[in-house]
Amino acid sequence: MIRRAGLQLLIWFSCASCVAGQSPSATAPAAGLPCGPLACSTLIPASSVEDPHTADCAYRAGNQWWIDYVAAPLTWHAQAAAPVTVALFDDGADIGHVELRNRLWTNEAEATGVPGVDDDGNGYIDDVHGWDFVDDDPDVAPSGECRGRPSHGTFMASLIAAERNNGGMVGVGAEGARVMVLRVVGCGRSVEDSRADPERLTKALEYATRMGARILSFSAHWNATTPQLDAAFEDIADRVDSPRAAIVVASVPNRGEPEAGYPAAYPFRRIVRAVPIGNDDSISPGTSPAPVGFNLGAPSACVLGATAAPDRYGVRNGSSNSTAILSGLLAAIWSRTPYARLTVDEFLAEVIEKRLHGSPRRSKPGGREPYLDGVPLADACTLADARRSALVCALENQ
Repeated sequence: MIRRAGLQLLIWFSCASCVAGQSPSATAPAAGLPCGPLACSTLIPASSVEDPHTADCAYRAGNQWWIDYVAAPLTWHAQAAAPVTVALFDDGADIGHVELRNRLWTNEAEATGVPGVDDDGNGYIDDVHGWDFVDDDPDVAPSGECRGRPSHGTFMASLIAAERNNGGMVGVGAEGARVMVLRVVGCGRSVEDSRADPERLTKALEYATRMGARILSFSAHWNATTPQLDAAFEDIADRVDSPRAAIVVASVPNRGEPEAGYPAAYPFRRIVRAVPIGNDDSISPGTSPAPVGFNLGAPSACVLGATAAPDRYGVRNGSSNSTAILSGLLAAIWSRTPYARLTVDEFLAEVIEKRLHGSPRRSKPGGREPYLDGVPLADACTLADARRSALVCALENQ
C-alpha cells in the first residue's frame, strides 16, 4: 500500500543502538580508533584476516569483520575495469576526510572548468562531487549546525569506498566504487532536520541518473510518498529500457516498524533490499517485513566507519550499515571483469538474481514473514577462481 504525503516526508536513518546478539553498548574507546581493541560484540576482533597484505590497521586488527564476511578482498585483487558510481542520498559527507578524498565521484567538466560557470550545462554550477539539495549549492559537506557533529553520510560513504592501504580503515568497494554525494537532509538532530520534501528527492534522483550513477544507496526510509516520487522511482527501478535505469539499494529498518518504508516498500524489480545481519548469521529481530524480491542479508552489527571531526572514526549498528556495505559490494563486483560491460538489467539478472539471490549461503531463519527461511547472504564469491578464493566461498561450496 502506498501512502500519500504532502510537501514533506519524514526520513529516518536506520542506525539502531543494538542488533541481534550484541550488548546494548557498542561504544568503542575513543583512543586508538580505528586500530585499538573493540569489544562491542563477539564478532571482533577477528582471529585472522583473509588478506594480510592490506595495510589498514582497522582491518589488520580484526576490527572490520564484515570485510571478510562478504569476501571483499576478492574484489580488490580481481581484474579491474572502470569504477562504478554509487550515489549516496544522505546528510552530506566530509569530502576532505582521509578515507574519502580520493574515493569520490568527480565531475571532470566542473573540476577542470571555470569556477562559477555551469561547464557541462546540466543546470548545476561547480558540482564537482555531487550537489547539496538542501541548501541548493555545490558544497556537499555537512554544513551549518551540522558541521562538527557525527555525520551519518560520512560514515556510509566510508563503508562504501574508504581508501585501501592508507593506514586507517578500508571500504568494501575501496577499489571499485566512487561515491557521488547528494545531500538531501540535514544532520538529523531534530524532526525538522530529518525532513526532505519529495521535490528535493525527485531532483536528486534525476541528477544521479543523469550524471551516470548506476547504484543509488538509501540508508534511510520514509513512510509516506507522493505520485511524483513514485513515478521517479518507477522510471529508474522498474521501467523496461529506461534511460535512467539504476539499481536502488534500500534499507530495511530494524527498529520494529510494522512496514519497511520507502524505497524498500516499492515492488519494483531493480530494488535490492539490504536485510540487517548481526551476530551468528542472525537477522536483526526488529527487522520490518519486506516485499518479495531481491532481499539480501548484509552485515549491520558492530561496524566501524569514518565520521566528521573531531572523532574521525566511530562504531555504529543498524541497517544503514547493511545498505552501504551492500552498495559498495555490488559496485566492487560490477567494476570487475567479467561484469564491467554489463548493463543495469544484465547485471541484475546475471549477478544479483542468479548469483547473489540464488546463493546457498543463507542467514538463520527469522522470526516473522518473509524471513522464516532466512535470506541469501551477499558476498563477492562470484569472483572466486582457482587462484584465489575466500573462506566464506569455501563454505558455500560444501
